[in-house]
Amino acid sequence: MGRSLVAMRMSFRPSGPSWEPADPAEGAGPAAGPGPEPAEAGRGADRAARDAVDRVEADLIRAARTVARAAAAGRDEAAAAARGLTAAAARLEGTAEAAGTARARAGGLVGLASDLAGGAGGLADVMTQAGRHLAQADGQARSVAGALAALPDDAAGLADALAALARQVHRLALDATIEAARAGRAGAGFGRVAGEIKALSGEAGRAADDARRLAGRLRADGTGPASAAVAESLARLHPVLVAVCAAAGRQAAAADCLAEEAEDVRGLLEHVGCETARAAEAVAETGRAAAAAGAAAAGVAERADGLAGRAVAALRQAEIGDRRIHDRYPVDLAARVGTWGLGRVLDLGRGGLLLVPPEGCRAGLGARISLDIRAVGRVPVAVVGASPRGLHCAAAGREAEARLRDALVAIEEEHRPLIAAARGGAAAVALAMEQALAAGRLDREALFDGDYRPVAGIDPPHYLTVALPVLEDILPPILEPRLLADARAAFCIAVDRNGYAPVHNRSQAQDPRAGDPDWNALHARHRRLHDDPVGLAAARSTRPFLVQSSPPGSHGRTAPLREVAAPIRVHGRHWGALRIAYRL
Repeated sequence: MGRSLVAMRMSFRPSGPSWEPADPAEGAGPAAGPGPEPAEAGRGADRAARDAVDRVEADLIRAARTVARAAAAGRDEAAAAARGLTAAAARLEGTAEAAGTARARAGGLVGLASDLAGGAGGLADVMTQAGRHLAQADGQARSVAGALAALPDDAAGLADALAALARQVHRLALDATIEAARAGRAGAGFGRVAGEIKALSGEAGRAADDARRLAGRLRADGTGPASAAVAESLARLHPVLVAVCAAAGRQAAAADCLAEEAEDVRGLLEHVGCETARAAEAVAETGRAAAAAGAAAAGVAERADGLAGRAVAALRQAEIGDRRIHDRYPVDLAARVGTWGLGRVLDLGRGGLLLVPPEGCRAGLGARISLDIRAVGRVPVAVVGASPRGLHCAAAGREAEARLRDALVAIEEEHRPLIAAARGGAAAVALAMEQALAAGRLDREALFDGDYRPVAGIDPPHYLTVALPVLEDILPPILEPRLLADARAAFCIAVDRNGYAPVHNRSQAQDPRAGDPDWNALHARHRRLHDDPVGLAAARSTRPFLVQSSPPGSHGRTAPLREVAAPIRVHGRHWGALRIAYRL
């Protein structure tokens, strides 16, 4: 069947036959309702009122388009900002990782500098000790050099002393030998002593010769100068060791400073890493906010058209803005469109129809088309408007009007009991509300109160109102019998002017296949705002009845529904509508 009408209005007033094309801004599918011709005296006032509605409608559409364009631009800018912020966050994350790596390397540098400082300090200590030992060695070398220098002379003097001793011992031995010979046998022992003394003198002579040879070699080898040279070299090495020791001390001090600087750098890099991580998180959060802003802007752009459409629907369903002259009924009929091929007719009225043209059809405003509609016949029409739903066409000539009028007889007859059921139900609901007001169970202001208080933790959202407890009591006895009276009925509900349904049918309030006891609380359709285009058109309509097609997807269904609505008036004041939907 028909499709839901989109939220955009093509305002036009045909100059030909009195056909009001389907109103794409109403948010309702093809609709029907008797629109009595105004009295001749009031036509001027009605025309002025409708012109005022046209101006308001045009302003709303322009404002909605402006908002939609601005929101779309904001969405694009927010998306670009989000992409830039995401890239910046990635770069900051890389910087944070680099800072972490540098911090780790700085930590290693701190350890190396500490080791270097310790090694340099130990080297300075070693060099200091080496300097002290070198000074001692220098003094000892100088003493040895002096002693070695006097050694040849001492050896020569010793040799001379030994030679003199040997000579004296030799003379003594000779004297002893002579005396022993004189003594004869009595001097035999003394002679032996004299021989030994003589041998000792020979040994002493030989020792003196050895001492002389040693003294000669010492003088020849220059031991004294060599020892002096060693002592002099040691003396020259001492200042070098002192300088090296001082340099080692300075190196140790520099290594200590390097360790301190490395520690400072490590702390700085740690701070930079933390700050970079915070900055990356802040940039990421800003990116998420920008993405959310882009999504919100996209939502604003999407809702702007819907808002304008709902506002225009409210205007068009009000008595002052209702332009319909002829009844319109939803249909779904195949139609051959000239030589372009097959299209679909989605609604019919006495003065015209809504056509979904075939692919490639380029008929513009004012174009005349010959249609061959199934079950209707050949109908020439003129294109008087266009919308996203299709081409709005007026019957071209009396013969075309007669064919459409004849085709509508059967359609009107089919809808007559459905319309009667809706109007009867609306009257029953109005009576029950008036009785509740009279009994003091309801306050008039509470009944018409539009303060909907959301119930936390339920999705889709549910709402509470002041009048809800009474409405939950009085509405089901009226709605349930009418739902059960026709096997084709899918639902029967009462909604206020904003589409709020205090209660829904028991068969729709919960899924009988679900075993979860909380399913009803989470998914019940009562206490909800049914403010989709079809629901809002029904809720706001003040015509005696309104016939629409609910597209697939509404009320959770995959198949389209045909819906009949009738207004509910309480003491003459429009409260809302009774809606009955039928399976096709």
